[in-house]
Amino acid sequence: MDASARSLSDMGPEEIRDAVFDRYGCVAESPGESHGFPVGREFAEAVGYDPAELDALPAACAASFTGAGNPQAAVELAPGEKLLDLGCGAGLDLCLYARRFGTPERLAGLDGSRSMVATATENLAEAGFEETEIFCTRAETIPLPADHLDVVTANGIFNLSPDEHAVMAEIARVLKPGGRLCFAEIVLAEAIEMEVRTNIDDWFRCIGGAMLQDGLVTNLQEHGFQQVEIISTGRNARTGHAASRCAVVRAVRGA
Repeated sequence: MDASARSLSDMGPEEIRDAVFDRYGCVAESPGESHGFPVGREFAEAVGYDPAELDALPAACAASFTGAGNPQAAVELAPGEKLLDLGCGAGLDLCLYARRFGTPERLAGLDGSRSMVATATENLAEAGFEETEIFCTRAETIPLPADHLDVVTANGIFNLSPDEHAVMAEIARVLKPGGRLCFAEIVLAEAIEMEVRTNIDDWFRCIGGAMLQDGLVTNLQEHGFQQVEIISTGRNARTGHAASRCAVVRAVRGA
């Protein structure tokens, strides 16, 4: 049965992950088609990406953009520090970080969709950043040692995982004490109807699995993150749901 015709209540975690990877793989392979959520450059500009910065990159970098928002302003990288973009998609954020920080060899990406990884690898190479490595695996199993990274960034990753707690725990594992987690995420201003929670298409568009804003903060704190700061919340250009917001969040891994 087509995953889009099934209720989430009938699907296990592995089935949900595979369905997400398949749907986002279709975005990488056919970005111009309809996917049930916004895709591409127009959407990137709607969530705050600078048109001039997009013009400086190959057009394909923005063509498959599917992020929740724009975390760029929350991310800083000091000399010698290492960054991982979790759920990097087609590589737009990574390309912008590489241009901004000038050290693509200290950047890495991770995505569960083979097609997205292939697209990101091509986009980074075309942009001149072939030193940036992209891992193909789930966000719950980052193939890096503990206390390895200074920064983890993401753009709409927690609400696509059937186990956001495992993702948070894994991020805490690979970050050094004092390392920063900076990300954009769809959050909820209030509880939403169960029909949305159980619809796989709503899961794909990052509303079905979204957390209440206060719940997101509490969950991060429970996984050892301190100084959790909601830097901004804004109109959500992705889900179309009245309860949804796009939050840009920064937190520090405790000792």
